[in-house]
Amino acid sequence: MMNEIFGFNLNETRLAVVNAFEKLLKEKPFDEISVTQICNEASISRATFYYHFKDKWDICQWHYGVIAEHFLFQTGRTLNWFQANFLNTTAFAEHDTLYRWGFGMEGYQSLFEHAKRRRIQTLRETIVDYKHEKLDPELEFQIVALADAEVGGVTHWFVGNMPYSIETLCRYLDDAVPRRLYNLLNEPADDTISRLFSL
Repeated sequence: MMNEIFGFNLNETRLAVVNAFEKLLKEKPFDEISVTQICNEASISRATFYYHFKDKWDICQWHYGVIAEHFLFQTGRTLNWFQANFLNTTAFAEHDTLYRWGFGMEGYQSLFEHAKRRRIQTLRETIVDYKHEKLDPELEFQIVALADAEVGGVTHWFVGNMPYSIETLCRYLDDAVPRRLYNLLNEPADDTISRLFSL
């Protein structure tokens, strides 16, 4: 049902690479995993790998982008805050090893930094393009503060071995949204999909 509603069409080769990479992450540290090992596990050539990914760091960022585009980035567009976070985190949790590693990385290439940049960008787009509101200094501040809190909360949850339910995490995330931003985006611009869920 989710695939039909959200139009999921994950590239099979890319998904095979994600699954192979995650399997290897369960067996050995990231630094000991080579692109060749990933290719062997996914039954693809190195040329095919590099056709789809620029490097092994790109694997997690690609998966994050695909999932977040369908769920998290729909906040205020087709889903409310809780629905977007719940569906997004549920999809991430299916690849818990991948995300525990990704959110545990440090530096500019880390999933934490990538996720913050993407979240800030899409919240701005939603406010301007879907809600037709102007960005003012208060909203800009709330967007950046939320991205820090939200990505930090999800990182804490994954790196801490998911110590409470996804629903509890999403209630905490809901409570962390600054009220003006929450009120602006909690009602989706198009609630056709949102009404299908009783979250």
